[in-house]
Amino acid sequence: MRKFVIVVIINFITVAAFSQVNVLDASTIPAALKENAHSIKRDEKIEFEVKDIDAAKLSVHEVYTVFDEEGEDALYFYQNSNSFQKLDDAEIKVYDANGKFINKYKLKEIREEAVGEGLVDDGKIYFFRVAAPSFPITVQYDYEYKFKGTLDYPDYSIIDYPEQSVEYSSYTASVPADLDLRYKASNIVISPTITTTGKNKFYHWEVKNIAAVPKEEGGPSRGYNFAQVMIAPNKFSMDGKEGDLSSWKNFGIWISSLYKDAINLSDQTKNNLRQMVSSAHDDKEKMKIIYNYLQKNFRYVSIQLGIGGFKPFDAAFVDQKKYGDCKALSNYTCACLDAVGIKSYPAIINSDYNSPPVDPSFPHNSFNHVILCVPSAKDTTWLECTSNVTDFGVLGSFTENRNALLVTPNGGVLVATPKSKSSENTFSCTTKVMLNEDASGESMSDIKTTGEYKQQLIDYMMDEKKDDQQKYLVSDLGFIQPDNVDFTKNDSSEIAFKFEIEKIPEFTAGNKMFLNPRIYKIWSAKLPDDEKRTSDFYFKYPFIKTDTTVYQLTENYTIDNLPQSRNETFEYGSFKTNYTYDGKTNTVTSIAALRLSQNMIPADKYVSMLKFFSNVIDEYTEKIVITKK
Repeated sequence: MRKFVIVVIINFITVAAFSQVNVLDASTIPAALKENAHSIKRDEKIEFEVKDIDAAKLSVHEVYTVFDEEGEDALYFYQNSNSFQKLDDAEIKVYDANGKFINKYKLKEIREEAVGEGLVDDGKIYFFRVAAPSFPITVQYDYEYKFKGTLDYPDYSIIDYPEQSVEYSSYTASVPADLDLRYKASNIVISPTITTTGKNKFYHWEVKNIAAVPKEEGGPSRGYNFAQVMIAPNKFSMDGKEGDLSSWKNFGIWISSLYKDAINLSDQTKNNLRQMVSSAHDDKEKMKIIYNYLQKNFRYVSIQLGIGGFKPFDAAFVDQKKYGDCKALSNYTCACLDAVGIKSYPAIINSDYNSPPVDPSFPHNSFNHVILCVPSAKDTTWLECTSNVTDFGVLGSFTENRNALLVTPNGGVLVATPKSKSSENTFSCTTKVMLNEDASGESMSDIKTTGEYKQQLIDYMMDEKKDDQQKYLVSDLGFIQPDNVDFTKNDSSEIAFKFEIEKIPEFTAGNKMFLNPRIYKIWSAKLPDDEKRTSDFYFKYPFIKTDTTVYQLTENYTIDNLPQSRNETFEYGSFKTNYTYDGKTNTVTSIAALRLSQNMIPADKYVSMLKFFSNVIDEYTEKIVITKK
C-alpha cells in the first residue's frame, strides 16, 4: 500500500507579545497573518481532563475573526451530543470589526436536531450559523462536554479550515498517570510540555503565529493535511465495558466483544438461506446470491447506534425489521454467510473518496464505517453492505486503498483494502447522428455504465422527471443542448435516448459544416492551475470512458477534413482517438477512449496530469469538416 506523506509548510511570524493583544479587535491582527487567510483563529484554549477510565470533561474557548465570505466555515457552530459525550453548555458571542459586542446566544437558542432518522433516540446535533452583516467579524465560542465514555480523546486540531491562520492556540490534557495517553503530531513539528502533579500527568501544547497555507483544490479530505496532534487513550471504558487501545489487536478484541451474540438468526431463516443457495456451485456463487438478496430486501439507515457507534443491532433484529446501519447490515450479512458455511469478518474503516489510510503505527479510533471481508488464500472478497446498487465484490474509491481493522475472535488485524480499478467504473457511449441538409438532425445514443457511473445514472436519470434527466445530460455529461429528447429505455446500468437538434454543426461557412468530434464532451472539468502543488490530488475514482460516434452524412455532402488521431499519455492515464470516413456508406466514425488508472495523483505528477487533461479538452476544439459535393 502506498504511504501518504502530506507536508504543510508552517511559517512562524514575529509579532507583539500575544498577551498584549485585544483579540476581539480585528485591527490588531498582524498583516502577515492576513496573507492567504480568509479566517484567523485568534485565541483558543482547550482543556481536557480525564477523571477516571470512564469519565472526562472538555472545556473549549475559541475566538475567530472571519475576513470574508470564503472564511464563513468559522461562523458555523456544529457539535454532536450523545449519551457518551454530552454537550453540557455552550455560548456564542459576536463582535464587529472594532471588537464591539453585537449579540450573544445561549445553548437553548442553538438549533438542535435528533439523529437516527427518528428510529432511535441516540443523540443530537447542535448547529448555528452566525449572521455576518459585514466583514471582518469576530465570533467567540465557549462550550463544555461531559464524557461518560473515554474511547475518543479529542484530537488537537490546530488548523480547522482551509486558508486559516492561527494567532494563538493551546491544548492542555490532564490524565491519571496510571492511564496515561498517547499522541502523534502530523503536518507540524511540535512536542508537549509534560509535568506530573500527584497522581496526574499534564500535557500542554502551544502554538503562536502560524501563517495560512494557500488552499489546494482536490487535496485530501478536510483535516488530513492540516496541522494537528492525534491523541488517544491506552485504556478506556464505554458503557461499563473496558477496553485497550494501545494496539490494533487489543482494540479488535474489545470491538469483537460488542458483536458477541449478535449473530443470532432463527433456524427458519438459516434454513431459508441454505435453500436459497442450494443450487450454487461454489462459495463465490453463494456469496453473490446472498448479497443480491440483501440488496433487494434491506435498506440502509444512518443510525449511529450503540456503544460509541460500534455495537450493532443483532442479526435477528435486522432480519425482522429489514433495515440497519453499516455495522448492523455488515453483521447481518456475516450471519447469513455463516449460516451457509462461509466465514467472514466485519471490517472497521475510514470512508470518503479522498481519505488517506489510517496510520498503522498509531492505534486510534479514526474509523467511521463498517464493511465486510470474506477472506480467502487466493481471492479475498470485500462487500459494501449498505448499497442497493454496488456490484458484488466492488468497494469503489469510498473505501478503497485503506487500512481496515478486521474484527476477529482473536483481536483486530489491520488489512489493506484493494485499490479500485478503472475497469470497475466504465462509461461507454455509442451514438449515431443523422445529419440533414439544413444542419439539423437527430441523434440516437446508448450509454452503458458500471461502478460509480452506474450509481450516477441511478441517482440522476432513473425515476427522475424528463427535464431533470435532460439537465443531467447537458450540464453534467456535456451533451449538446437538444430541442427535444426522448428516452426510449432505461435500467440500472444502461439508458438510451434520442435527441432532436436544430443545429448540429458547431458552425457553418459557405458550403462547409464544422462538426464536433462527438455530440458531448468526453471530458470538460477544468483542473486547478497549481504548478507548485504540495499535496496529492484526488479524483473521485479511476475510470474508463469510451465513445463511438457515427455521423451519417446526406448524399450531397462528403468529407473535407478529418482531425488527426491522438495518442496522449501520462503516467496514470491515456487518451486515444481515431477518425475514419467510409465512402460507401458516406459516414464519419469518431472513436475515443479516455482512461485514468488511479484516482490519487501524487503532487510531483500533477503538472504532467494537468497538461494531459488540458490536451483532452483541447481535442474537442478540433473539427470534422464536411462539404457539399
